[in-house]
Amino acid sequence: MRRIFIDLEMNPVSGEYADFRKQCRSEVIEIGAVVMDEQMHITEQFREYVRPEYNSVVLKKITRLTGISTETVSEAESFQPVFMRFLAWCGAEDYEICSWSDNDIWQLMKELSAKQVPDAPGISYMLNHWRDIQDDFRSTLHMERLTSLQNAIDLAGLDFDGKAHDALNDARNTALLFKASRDSDSFARMKKAYDEAMTPHVFTFADVFDFRSLQLA
Repeated sequence: MRRIFIDLEMNPVSGEYADFRKQCRSEVIEIGAVVMDEQMHITEQFREYVRPEYNSVVLKKITRLTGISTETVSEAESFQPVFMRFLAWCGAEDYEICSWSDNDIWQLMKELSAKQVPDAPGISYMLNHWRDIQDDFRSTLHMERLTSLQNAIDLAGLDFDGKAHDALNDARNTALLFKASRDSDSFARMKKAYDEAMTPHVFTFADVFDFRSLQLA
């Protein structure tokens, strides 16, 4: 079965659209995804920007985080046509879709509903075949808390490929992390690094100074 790794970047809905904000507080402004085949090779990629409908600008804090500006999305299409192209790109209903955390699936569910996107073949399949890689990672390493993608990449001893908070880069790095976690040697290194990071280190002054060298006057 193919695995499709997805990441979404979002922009807050403007306060002037109070009714819409009750249903959905953000809008997707970028969809990035990669396909990983059964041999763990990335074979395809998808990236499209999305023009927000309930905010005339991309907030400056979002631009600083993602690099996406109002100008970037000004010529893009709105959510529904871009999402439908993504759905078609995913292809036949023989895949598992994966994301880092469950934020993306919740965003899609809220936005599809709020924007009244008609049900189409493939939408239910996608939402029902979704896998949270962040939770898998936490469970596998017996972590008490969830961790960020960047921290997980560091823990795995990998170099982050590209700029973070770019939808395509984040999707690709999630796929590469998943691949590493399925390799026994890589997993052993991750487990060791996490266990060492979680081992408490208690230092006393005696660890720092050798009081035996001191003599009373």
